[in-house]
Amino acid sequence: MSIQFVAGKLEGEARTTVIQEVQSQLQEAAIGAIRPLLTEFCEAEVSVKLGREKRTPRRVSTEVREIDWCCGHCGCRDANQFTRDGHYRRALETGWGHIEGLQVPRLACQRCGHDVICSYTILEKYQRFWLDVDQRVLFSSGLCQSLRQVSQEWSAVLESSVGLRTINERINQIEPLLRQARSAPITEVPAVVQFDGIWLRVQTQTDAIKLDKRGRKRHKRKGKKVVLLVALGFWTDGSGNREILDWQIADSESKAAWDTLVHRLWERGVRPETGLQAVIRDGSGELGDAIAWVYGATVVEQRCIFHKLRNVADKSREELKGEANKETRKQLLEQASAIYQAENAAAARTRLAAFAQTWQAPAPKTVVTLTRDFEQTIAYYALDGLARELIRTTSLLERTNRELRRKFRQVCSFGSPKGAEVAIYLQVKRLNARWVKKTWWETSLSLYFEFLSLNP
Repeated sequence: MSIQFVAGKLEGEARTTVIQEVQSQLQEAAIGAIRPLLTEFCEAEVSVKLGREKRTPRRVSTEVREIDWCCGHCGCRDANQFTRDGHYRRALETGWGHIEGLQVPRLACQRCGHDVICSYTILEKYQRFWLDVDQRVLFSSGLCQSLRQVSQEWSAVLESSVGLRTINERINQIEPLLRQARSAPITEVPAVVQFDGIWLRVQTQTDAIKLDKRGRKRHKRKGKKVVLLVALGFWTDGSGNREILDWQIADSESKAAWDTLVHRLWERGVRPETGLQAVIRDGSGELGDAIAWVYGATVVEQRCIFHKLRNVADKSREELKGEANKETRKQLLEQASAIYQAENAAAARTRLAAFAQTWQAPAPKTVVTLTRDFEQTIAYYALDGLARELIRTTSLLERTNRELRRKFRQVCSFGSPKGAEVAIYLQVKRLNARWVKKTWWETSLSLYFEFLSLNP
């Protein structure tokens, strides 16, 4: 070890030099230990495939021992026809750094003399990055680090350029998991589902051409706003459990877009007979039509009273303008809010009638706004055993949307619809994991192994 210590305490530049030297030697030691380990694991897999240890002579046999590796020339899969043929050297990028001169076992086919295509469990041919890099890139993306930030981090770790496209490919490769998740049955159905939308911006490719810094032709991109439709389920059994059940990216909050999401929930098992009791929504008529088309009158449909009262507040500012009416507007809103504090639905209707009588003359449009679809805002009274504070607003989903907006604001915009889909999927997985007290590191690791199982 080339580090020089002194009797006194090291400070300043001397201390920095020692720490940097220790870090450098630790990295060298790690890479030096990893290189033979990877070779040893590959050798062990070869021994299992061939059915004999290294340096054990091949037995000539007429019996066929078929394996999943095959000769690249004649297509033979008989392990009895394969022999070890030394090693080839390759490089590999890992979370510990760049590994040069990694020895990978080779096999030869005795039937035709050509190389055998070996698909190792821990190592793919032509694979630049090892598994830990992909997993850690997913982890960073789930925390909403931008592609540029992740690229800079791994360029520094590997001491070589890692481009944005490379990072994007590492993240987007898990898209099959997204498609699988959207078709998987929902076995634990919540009592209540909340629906709402959140607006995002994605980059779309146009037909116009521009030259980049290197003079290459590239399609121009432009930003496009899209809406993320979200369905959040929560359980009213006292556990406080909640989960984003499904979501959909659409151009607008149209009935067709909501139909797609709501119908998919039905197909996946979110039905009254499996435990669903109520759906909560804002005042969107398109969403209401979609819910009516899929569920009809089989579930209680509750309109969010927060959205209703916000509309009342907006109307009152139009009719009771100015600083002089500030106190009047405050009284109006207090009386409107008090309607939803009634003991039962009948009492709420009585309070509404009193409100209408009081404010019909000074604020007629405000009264119309409050009375419109009023019965849907007091549907929660029909649900026994459910906490009213949880089922009369979309507050839980609004808080979730605020967190999604905060995270997505760090990204600014997504490079493609596919990138947006995968980024949202990672955020959904991260939030769902946090609500069940799991760390994102543990969840992202499980997510990557789940992806590997789809591509054995």
